Amino acid sequence: MRTAALLAAAIVLVACKVPESSSSAAASTAADPLLAARCAQLADRALADNHAIEILKGLVTAAPKRLSGSPGYNDAVQWGLATMREIGLENIRAEPCMVPCWVRGEERAEVVGAGAMPLRVCALGGSIATPEHGIEAEVIEVRTFEQLQELGEKARGKIVFFNRPMPRILRRTGQAYGEAVPQRSNGAIEAGKVGAIGAIVRSMTTTIDEYPHTGAMHYDEAVTKVPAAAVATVDAEALSAQLKLGPVRVHLVLGCQTHPDVPGANVVGELRGSERPDEVVVIGGHLDAWDLGRGAHDDGTGIAHVLEAVRLLKACGVRPKRTIRVVLFANEENGLRGALAYAETHKDEMSLHKAAIETDGGGFSPQGFSTSLRDAEAEAVRKLFLPLQDLGAGAFAAGAGAGGADIGPLHKAGVPCFGLWVDGQRYFDYHHTAADDLPMVNERELALGAAVIAYAASVLANR
Repeated sequence: MRTAALLAAAIVLVACKVPESSSSAAASTAADPLLAARCAQLADRALADNHAIEILKGLVTAAPKRLSGSPGYNDAVQWGLATMREIGLENIRAEPCMVPCWVRGEERAEVVGAGAMPLRVCALGGSIATPEHGIEAEVIEVRTFEQLQELGEKARGKIVFFNRPMPRILRRTGQAYGEAVPQRSNGAIEAGKVGAIGAIVRSMTTTIDEYPHTGAMHYDEAVTKVPAAAVATVDAEALSAQLKLGPVRVHLVLGCQTHPDVPGANVVGELRGSERPDEVVVIGGHLDAWDLGRGAHDDGTGIAHVLEAVRLLKACGVRPKRTIRVVLFANEENGLRGALAYAETHKDEMSLHKAAIETDGGGFSPQGFSTSLRDAEAEAVRKLFLPLQDLGAGAFAAGAGAGGADIGPLHKAGVPCFGLWVDGQRYFDYHHTAADDLPMVNERELALGAAVIAYAASVLANR
């Protein structure tokens, strides 16, 4: 989900890229009738077959818990290889990489003493454990790192409660996420700097609900490490209300452990090109997922998008000139080892990578693409993408960065990169929680997203 904040910052560019005076049908036909027909064919087939949701069901059934380093992730790799074989891809393989192995254990917290109440918490990914019987201390509430620094010695020996909500007033949820997420990423470091003994972070969502949201956090080896947990927003509100009445003590128990790195793998398969098979367009999402839910939106839908995209191309008889390489990346959530390993493994063939597309925003209605391209190159691709307006996916933002975390290393190597935009208004209701499950995915929206990826990959592979 690093993609979301990046895309939000760039979406303001979209309006100036699509001519307001042209109807979508007219714009598509004017661009290229054959491309418009291909786009329509892919979308019609995606909706008629409704196969993307079957792919997603297969993944969350075979590997419902697939955090990198877990047995469930190994199950996901085997599922990915088998599914690629069923689709009929070529050159299928698991490309190895070493991944972190962090294991969630017991998670429990409560307000003790007057006003006693349980708190719904989960360990943040990478957190150290508390001592066996937990930690107990007075809580101090802050909204910014600056407030915590001003408290200084008053925070020593306390549990810091970072309670900065994702702002609701921002138009883009990715931007709101970016405003709030540093307290999750770096809260434990800032708490350690002032001598606190633990950190509790308000979950990253605008919804007031009972689900704690996990996610990656970091430590600084120069700062004392403290355990860190996320608290459900409904409990964050209740805890904040109690603190307004006077001092509050919290007891926190976390049993998480970090083990040595273990073998993992990216899963790779190809739809070979008809004329230039050595040149590739990468399409990918991340196969791993946080372990609270089943990772349906994050990023099971991205995996379904790219696998269904190549199935659609084969079903519709579309054989692009260049190879479309599907990559199911390992370890996006807590390390990016898969992305780095892919770039290292293929470093000698980077000049043959002609484009890369990532989908990691959920399975919601597709709206268009961001791209790292600028100026004349971006304009040339925008014209190729015009038929996507007929699917409501005509947004196009040039110069918007890498397009996603997993293709970030390819972007650094000079590969033109694209990120799928979706209507993510509901994304952070489910993100990194037990609620991220199959019933939250709309079959039609998922199918259209796969068709959009299929079309974009095909025209990029024919450029």
